[in-house]
Amino acid sequence: MDELISERLILRKIVREDVTSIFNNWASDPEVTKFLTWLPHDTIEKTNQIMDFWMKEYEDPKTIRYGIILKESNELIGMIDVVDYVNDNPEIGYCLSRKYWNKGYMSEALDRLLKHLFSIGFNTIVIEADQNNIASNKVIEKCGFTFTHQETKPCSSFKPYLVTVNWYKKDR
Repeated sequence: MDELISERLILRKIVREDVTSIFNNWASDPEVTKFLTWLPHDTIEKTNQIMDFWMKEYEDPKTIRYGIILKESNELIGMIDVVDYVNDNPEIGYCLSRKYWNKGYMSEALDRLLKHLFSIGFNTIVIEADQNNIASNKVIEKCGFTFTHQETKPCSSFKPYLVTVNWYKKDR
């Protein structure tokens, strides 16, 4: 999996040594995880457990998961990945350290990943966002996705309450 470079960011494979940054920068932050499918990590051991899972997943060539690195400081500030395939179309998920919100970094990372996915042969990319996650919906729209429909469903097995999500797609 090659690094992806944009103006201010490097997208690269996450590595075991990233666990402390992941825990400190976003996995333990209830504001970052508020609209995600998983709960904030209360210990670094939880982050280590998911890291074991992610490292194993890299053995599958369909796994596309990048850490988002800020070029100017070499800091790991977030993650962006293909979280699922819907009708063989990649579904994107992402999260970003709160101190880097509203600076255009996620739009830049998403745009770079989209270019990569289209370049390797995908024609349609999908993404969903909780209707209440205003910032994420704005990022998605800014990156040229088109709203397709809303769906109310359980958030996840970790958060079994119902959420309404906006679904979007972008074609090559």
